[in-house]
Amino acid sequence: MARPRRHTYTMSQYLENVRGGYISNDADTQRKPAWKTIIDSMARTILTDDYIPALILAEENNGQSHIVDGGSRTFAFFMLKYGNYKIKKSVEKPIIKYKSMRRDENGSILWKDEEFDIRNKTYGQFPKELQKRFNEYQVETVIHENCDEERISELIKMYNEHSA
Repeated sequence: MARPRRHTYTMSQYLENVRGGYISNDADTQRKPAWKTIIDSMARTILTDDYIPALILAEENNGQSHIVDGGSRTFAFFMLKYGNYKIKKSVEKPIIKYKSMRRDENGSILWKDEEFDIRNKTYGQFPKELQKRFNEYQVETVIHENCDEERISELIKMYNEHSA
């Protein structure tokens, strides 16, 4: 059995693969997603470019991948970008610092320090710089290759065998 390979996607690439069906979260042994409890902290983590653990995928020989570990995180990412999800007032440290780009009257680029409060905001309400930061966030994956249904179920059980 080959050692799993690592692959890094941008958030946009990863979510497009999920939307397009290239990455699936429908394995029959996958536990029920718990995205509602993590979505606000995921938003802050992504926008501050902090660390999110690698998502584990199982890839079939036909190229179809299945989420083994990270289904809740994936659903949270999806709801943030496409679900019109409004970040709750209770999110910790809701002020996100960033630099905005402006042009002066001569067309020269000027950078300005800015702050944005993410409370009660959706992705569509983020400034373009924070949307760009979200879309370019590096999503790490570890991919088990050449998997069949039995191996996918085995991996899901292995990675998800722990107590809450």
